[in-house]
Amino acid sequence: MPSTGTITTIRLPSGPGVRVDTGVYPGYEVTPYYDPLISKLICYGETRGEAILRMRRALEEYRIMGVKTNIPFHQHMMDSHRFLSGQFYTKFVEDRFSMSDREAPDTLEAAILATLVAHRQGQAASQIVAPGSRDTSNWKWLSRWERLQR
Repeated sequence: MPSTGTITTIRLPSGPGVRVDTGVYPGYEVTPYYDPLISKLICYGETRGEAILRMRRALEEYRIMGVKTNIPFHQHMMDSHRFLSGQFYTKFVEDRFSMSDREAPDTLEAAILATLVAHRQGQAASQIVAPGSRDTSNWKWLSRWERLQR
């Protein structure tokens, strides 16, 4: 089922062989009266394998928060041995997959925790390290110590 709500965050994947067609943005209201295709991710390469690798990377980079998406389903399909080997047919998705196959039960909590960890790491990285309590270098201290030993 399509998900309704307000898109709070969106981070689109990019790079060679990756294209995203979308018209949504943070603050965009997804109503029940919309086309359920809010975004389309297209990946291509010189070979099928290259295109699949690009799709896997792009799906990992893709972030949409505020509405439920089918990105986990597509990630699960990219891990399917039958799909990777090209052994699929018109009812492949219906017969082999369900939308809940890769959904984590605590995705909201995991997202909040990941955000807090990233914020804390950013804070720690931005702090200026103060010089030590001594105002002189170790070379000067060594020189002074050597003079005292004479």
